[in-house]
Amino acid sequence: MHDLARKPSATALDNDAVSREFSAWIARKARLRHINVAIAILILIGLGLIPLISQGTYAYARYGVALAYVMAAVGLNLAIGFTGELVLGHAVVMAAGAYAAGMLSAHAGVSFPFAVLGGIAGGLAAGAAVMLPGLRVRGWYLALITMFAVLVLPRVVVLTEHWTGGEFGLTGIQPPSFLGYLLSDWVLYEVTLLLLALVGLLVANLVRSGWGYRLRAVRDIGTASAAIGLRPNRIRFTVYLLAAGPAALAGALQAFTDAFVNADSFGISLTLLLLTGVMLGGAGTLWGPIVGMAPLIALSFWVGPFSVYNAVALGAGLLISAIVVPDGFVPLIRRWMSRRTPSSAVADSMLVAPVDDNGSGNPSIRSRRDLGPEILSARGVMKTFGGVRALQGIDMSIRQGELVGLIGPNGSGKSTFLNVLSGFIAPDAGAIRYRDADVTGWRVDQLALAGIGRTFQVPQLIDELTTLENIEIGLVGHQKSGLVPAVLRLPRDIAWERQRRNAALETFRAMRFASETLGRPVAELSLGFKRIVEIGRAAVSKPKILLLDEPAAGLNETERQD
Repeated sequence: MHDLARKPSATALDNDAVSREFSAWIARKARLRHINVAIAILILIGLGLIPLISQGTYAYARYGVALAYVMAAVGLNLAIGFTGELVLGHAVVMAAGAYAAGMLSAHAGVSFPFAVLGGIAGGLAAGAAVMLPGLRVRGWYLALITMFAVLVLPRVVVLTEHWTGGEFGLTGIQPPSFLGYLLSDWVLYEVTLLLLALVGLLVANLVRSGWGYRLRAVRDIGTASAAIGLRPNRIRFTVYLLAAGPAALAGALQAFTDAFVNADSFGISLTLLLLTGVMLGGAGTLWGPIVGMAPLIALSFWVGPFSVYNAVALGAGLLISAIVVPDGFVPLIRRWMSRRTPSSAVADSMLVAPVDDNGSGNPSIRSRRDLGPEILSARGVMKTFGGVRALQGIDMSIRQGELVGLIGPNGSGKSTFLNVLSGFIAPDAGAIRYRDADVTGWRVDQLALAGIGRTFQVPQLIDELTTLENIEIGLVGHQKSGLVPAVLRLPRDIAWERQRRNAALETFRAMRFASETLGRPVAELSLGFKRIVEIGRAAVSKPKILLLDEPAAGLNETERQD
């Protein structure tokens, strides 16, 4: 009896295993960050020493322009890779930054720092205008619209030749100076390199923060991201400005590096260069733009940026990269390294034995008289799609603590009714009340933040993220984290991250997941356990109402029991 009394319970052993796996996962992430920082420092030192082995204004200008191209690719990767917005107008953003900075310097005599700031403002305005249609259209429609801006750019420059110099280019840009000191060619190169490093650091901080989860949610789960309290269109517009910032800065620096601005520098060839670099290196990875742009810039300089063969070579590179390395070199290297790194095998069952409420093998069921007050109700709800009446006078009352099932054949309107309750569809008639408030017509994100959680027939998860991270995403909409704390990695943002992770870990334990799944990408999980992960994501924010749309569909008997 004494030995049995000292033997830890199964639950305690499970929690210890989860804690060990969590600590190991955090250690792996920290080790990977340290490796990335070390590599970045070595690259910066190497690039910073280039002026010691190269001389001449022309060489410095070429290297400075190359750094500007990489900077613009970092911004494009933020839009295409991390947010899934297929925008092809970053060449126009660079042109706007270059012309704005150049005109301020040439026509108004504005000093270098303030001209660069003016160039950034001009590029941001152009980026917002070019990418604004993304709030209404997506995919290749958005790509065509933004590409149209690249084709129109030379005509706009000619029409405004009084300021831009027209087809002859903008000249008269003053040599860069700061505090009365003239910046030599190699100093301007070093300034460009330091600004590139700063942009990379800020983007890395952003991607690591809750905003990084927001971007990926908009990319991978689309409108369903509203069910966790996000506003996709607001996030997209923010991304348009964020992605335009590095490109605008790159354009402004290029204007002073070349001391000349011409529309031919920002045409189809540059668009192909940026797009191919992002895709070749690996869209949605921090190192992707750098890895992809390095060989392409070398190829472009070898062929000649104004050569008729430049666009052909870059187009061929884009085609080859799409066929040979569709995900890019960085993901390919990661997969190769993961195969060489020993890791624990995933358990046959992704869940440990469930804990019964009453010890009899079945969860305890409370009688209706033990339930709380009415929390959600529908009165006379109707919805018609063309000539099909999906809902006709639905009345329902749900009390706090009550478990309600909607039963009916396919096409009977079950999902439609859940969509009405969660705000995805507005009813044609009737009213929805939630906690004594009329919420008819509320947006999805408003209802989610008010306490109505939702899962979907097809699990809406981010495959590249781990089980724990997918659960954590359920909290990002409930934290009003700003951009400044995120990009500067302020203590407030770090505290929010710690709160989210601890809450996700608590939910992970409550869902009884096997410890081996904590750090595993959900792409490696079965459909059944993806559904359970999605339930965890919906439950982590502790909603008052949880709407589950066919949570057991397509599962085998073991998965249903789990």
